[in-house]
Amino acid sequence: MKDTGRFLKEYRGSECLNCGVPLDVIDRYCHNCGQINTSKRLSLNDFFSEFFASIFSYDSRLRHTIIALLFKPGKISKEYTQGKRVKYANPFRFYLSVSIIFFIINGLFIDFDGFRTEVEGKVNVGKDAITEIKKSIKMDDSLKQKLNDQILATNGISESDKKEISEGISKIEGLPLLNDSLTKPKEVTYYSQEQIDSIGFFKRGFKLWSMYEDYYDKTEEKSTYRALSELKHERNQFNKYIYHRVLKTKSIEENYGQEFFEFIFNKLPFIIFFFLPFFALSIWLIYIRRPFNYMEHLVFIFHTQTMFFIIIGFSILIAKITNINALFGIAMLVFLFYLYKAMRKFYNQGRIKTIVKFMLVNVLFFILAGIGSVLTIIGSVFIF
Repeated sequence: MKDTGRFLKEYRGSECLNCGVPLDVIDRYCHNCGQINTSKRLSLNDFFSEFFASIFSYDSRLRHTIIALLFKPGKISKEYTQGKRVKYANPFRFYLSVSIIFFIINGLFIDFDGFRTEVEGKVNVGKDAITEIKKSIKMDDSLKQKLNDQILATNGISESDKKEISEGISKIEGLPLLNDSLTKPKEVTYYSQEQIDSIGFFKRGFKLWSMYEDYYDKTEEKSTYRALSELKHERNQFNKYIYHRVLKTKSIEENYGQEFFEFIFNKLPFIIFFFLPFFALSIWLIYIRRPFNYMEHLVFIFHTQTMFFIIIGFSILIAKITNINALFGIAMLVFLFYLYKAMRKFYNQGRIKTIVKFMLVNVLFFILAGIGSVLTIIGSVFIF
């Protein structure tokens, strides 16, 4: 390779300017820290030349990584764990890059506003139904009066018929109780700061929540500081946190969960990233008799999960263009077949053992995914 720019021998020094290790004139890079052996001052041309060189270098690794992932299931994981790593992209960084791109592109096709409108429409239908029930309950008062008048005006009616009519009226009389339960406001006790301080920590949170929620329903006060001042409560972190949570909960209700689900969706790449090490632990237990350590299982997990995002991402993109909804199901089947082939290649076991462990891995994945989803929703409620 011909030396140009800062690589020319005339600019090479006798020691590394970064770590001070002695160097020879033939050394293009420091063998200790990897820095270029040059004393030439940085110019604009050198800066952009090295910038594009690093891009092309990564692009070469990217090309090898994608080809191996797409057409040779399990090969990249096997070679990477065997030490052949220079021509492949780092599996952890590559996974993060692909997952973030996947969720950004997929986010363009998710209509959160349409989802909210649909939910809002269903809720309004339910509210209209409740309103009609209330109206019908109110009309029952006139119906009872008519029945009573009919009993008094009727001559020659048998005692058994009178009894049945009376039972019918008594049933109608029970209906206004439903109306009372729908309209009667919930009574909430308001506590002073001194009373709150005397309550246990966990119980205190529930008391404050019901109090602040009732206060917001009556005043719609969105300022935490003004609300605490009106209630004569201290502006400590605990009180502010509880009132802020009430505001966020009301926001979820008012927006029918749109902002909440958008918040979770935007955090999914990192949530899944931290979830995968636990999944790798379960696979390590399944293959505990095989000569693989935990990190080698984790490399395999990151590679297969990256391929999952690539397959599903392309299927969603094509489905949006062609309006063929069956593509997602086909993509899932393709990925499951890919996972089976990757497990056979990486763990080097027979068909029967691989099929059994393949099924077990998928069962564990759905169990852990369910647990992870619940923990994610619960955690998001506290930090949203």
